[in-house]
Amino acid sequence: MPSSLKKNFRVSVRVFLLLCAAALPANGAESVADLERFPQEASSYLPSKPDEPIIDFADQGLHAGEYVRNHYAPWQNEDLSYMDVSLDKVIEFHKAMAKKQYYTADAKAYPKASMNKVIANGKLDPKAELRPGIALAEADMRVLPVAAPLYTSQASALGRRGLLKLDAMQNSTMKPGEPLAILGASKDSSWLFVATGSVVGWVPSNKVTKVGAEFMNKYLSSSHSVVVKDNARVLDSNGKRLCTLRLGTLLPVFEDGLAIPTKGKDGMAAIMKLKPEQGVSAPFPMPFTPRNAVSVIDELMGEPYGWGGSGGYRDCSAMTRDYFAVFGTWLPRNSADQARTGVSIPLKEVPVGERPRAIKENAIPFATLIHMPGHIMLYLGFYGAEPVVFHNAWGVRVNSGNGQAGRAVIGKAAVTSLKAGAEIKNRPASSLFIDKIAMLVFPADTAPGGR
Repeated sequence: MPSSLKKNFRVSVRVFLLLCAAALPANGAESVADLERFPQEASSYLPSKPDEPIIDFADQGLHAGEYVRNHYAPWQNEDLSYMDVSLDKVIEFHKAMAKKQYYTADAKAYPKASMNKVIANGKLDPKAELRPGIALAEADMRVLPVAAPLYTSQASALGRRGLLKLDAMQNSTMKPGEPLAILGASKDSSWLFVATGSVVGWVPSNKVTKVGAEFMNKYLSSSHSVVVKDNARVLDSNGKRLCTLRLGTLLPVFEDGLAIPTKGKDGMAAIMKLKPEQGVSAPFPMPFTPRNAVSVIDELMGEPYGWGGSGGYRDCSAMTRDYFAVFGTWLPRNSADQARTGVSIPLKEVPVGERPRAIKENAIPFATLIHMPGHIMLYLGFYGAEPVVFHNAWGVRVNSGNGQAGRAVIGKAAVTSLKAGAEIKNRPASSLFIDKIAMLVFPADTAPGGR
């Protein structure tokens, strides 16, 4: 779980310079040749035995039990201790955020008076008790109760030279049916401050409702299915869209269908049963085989990059989190905490030239994460003589002249080597992924063995 609120809300100039970042490509930004060099269909990386389990299904069951406990943690704790966070820390963090200067999307300074109003509107009671709730729909989780994007610099706001447009107010997103703890409301009642199993943030109040004991008992005692298709539309009998389900969404099974919450006449959550189209969901967890892993990866392939879920898209750690969710392994929200999950093997002291060999000898395709500061990638195996990864990344750092940094844009979920961008002449030394990787991570405690 995240070790501090600061990690959940890591927004700084340092992050601004990292590879995981959100923006639309600026005109003239260089592209990365790996996007053409390597097949962008996950099936190209299937091993010779695609149905051989990567993890024993009994072990998967143990991880899935832990996943469910973490998922429902907001309903079963009296405070935020399950995230190593307290409401006092949240309040202090809000105060610190308010002291910074932000910029609007047109690079104009956001007035201090406006920020003071935002903070006053979101003032929390440090003695507030957690109330159980549930997400009615997908929604952004904001650092402060403000919907408009705000940026830490004018360069970030404009996204020039392929640089990211990092909305400093965007923390994460919540999924339909996600259990929540409600910690407070804004003064104008338009926002609620909530906690999921891994993050906290402000969400629009119409996206959340309170739950009662009977509702919670039904959810907690049910079996579950997991959504294995991304952005799957669920329609009612008249063809009207009820909701959109994203890959990795966990939902209870009731009778012959799944359950999503709706707001009852009494203002409390009620259960609405639905029957998605065949293939949208699978019993939780889905068996962890290369063939199933490939099907999940192909659902995510090509998705545009979205910092903290901006624009309804994933960033690097949201993608790995949803990928492993299908197979019953819980991951924290940000990449640094994901790197501390399960078993790890350090690579930082391994010479760069020897790192491919170390990866080949130890990493397990589809089950190993490769971590570097600010970024995380899923190892797929070797393609020819090179290790390849699946990741959602913004780009590779380049020098754009006059000492200004820029990016050669990837900007989506893609397969690349760890030397993506090596062909670019105006990049700084030691700027490739292979130069910066720090460790191999085995989230499901899979013993390294070089399969």
